[in-house]
Amino acid sequence: MTLSVQFDPKAAGSETGQLTIISNSSVNATATIALSGTGEGVSHEVDLSWQAPASSPVPVAGYNVYRASSGSSAYQLLNSVDTQTTYVDSTPQSGLSYDYVVKSADARGAESAPSNVTSVTIP
Repeated sequence: MTLSVQFDPKAAGSETGQLTIISNSSVNATATIALSGTGEGVSHEVDLSWQAPASSPVPVAGYNVYRASSGSSAYQLLNSVDTQTTYVDSTPQSGLSYDYVVKSADARGAESAPSNVTSVTIP
């Protein structure tokens, strides 16, 4: 008789467990088998993109991307001024929600008002 067992930890890091087999045999009726495995962390990314302004009274030198926990006003700068109109946030954590805004910046670093808020929930 063959019994196949797959131990698949969902959390990142080492995990252990055990399988106990109980039979109706009068000899060695119980067998315990140690299980171990390494779970891989799930990584998430948020891909953001936006349109450059059609016109601006001051030339745009680049964009700053900000993130806050949903509902918070404590936004953190995620990048250095970048001329790209895309950004990939590779650091969001599972089970959390975030709000993102983008601000254009001129050559002196003065920023525009924030864009509309984009909200994302990470599974």
